[in-house]
Amino acid sequence: MAQRDLTPTSYMILGLLTSKDWSAYEIAEQVGRGVAEIWPSADRQRYNAPKLLVERGLVTATTVTKGTQRSRTVYSITDEGRTALSDWLATQTTPPALQFEGMIRVIFANQGTIEDLRSNLATIREQATQSRSLFDSHAQRISAPGAGTLPQQNHLMALANRFMIGHFDHIAEWADWALEETADWPDTVQPATTHRKRTLSILAQSIDNESS
Repeated sequence: MAQRDLTPTSYMILGLLTSKDWSAYEIAEQVGRGVAEIWPSADRQRYNAPKLLVERGLVTATTVTKGTQRSRTVYSITDEGRTALSDWLATQTTPPALQFEGMIRVIFANQGTIEDLRSNLATIREQATQSRSLFDSHAQRISAPGAGTLPQQNHLMALANRFMIGHFDHIAEWADWALEETADWPDTVQPATTHRKRTLSILAQSIDNESS
């Protein structure tokens, strides 16, 4: 039975440990390779989650010392951990949730200047482009002969990578569109009335796309 009080971060760590044993630093390093963009809380939980898994008996912790190097804790998955991960994969996933500060700034932009709004849109586009580049580099690393940390999962990594690249492409394209839409706005207030026909047209397009 899946342990539903565990976070996806915990299950992600169990998934990593199915391929090999990892230290806390190595787990954190893997989280930094694109996982944080999919599950932001993983970055905050990456050091504490393994300890909880040890308490649950899903993971064991061993102190390893090599020569003069500082000792480190290495985590290994247990049979119970493999079972918990397998059971979790068989359950229904929760709906996706989007945490997007830039869009909150868009919604309440009428309390600021048009310069603020357009600067925010430009920042959104730049950030999306940078994030897309990150997943471009992941794709190159994964596809290189003999490369990739988890070669047995490259086919699954490719599925996720394709989604993330498309996701950030969409954000960048939207930001370009929004910058064009707001190019003739005198401020962030008047368009509520002066551009009402255009606003209704945009909303109608969204409705048409949903019904098609």
